[in-house]
Amino acid sequence: MVERKYRVYRDEATQPLPISVLIQAANRFHCNIYMEVGSKQYNMKNYEECQSGVQGVNKICVLCFDGSDEQEAEGRFLTLFGGQSKAV
Repeated sequence: MVERKYRVYRDEATQPLPISVLIQAANRFHCNIYMEVGSKQYNMKNYEECQSGVQGVNKICVLCFDGSDEQEAEGRFLTLFGGQSKAV
């Protein structure tokens, strides 16, 4: 399992990533992808689970990838979060 801790943030010029983009990206991979925010864990392949936890500003989150293509999935999510996150 690969785990990476990030602070997800945005400023006035940056719009948050739509949940649909994150879910579509997660569904391209066979591995399990979770985002942990505080004590809650969200399955990135399930809209209802991640709807409230992903859109916030200035949150510390842990991205978890578990499965055969976890490295590729991690790379894709890092690209998606690009200017909206930094390693903690």
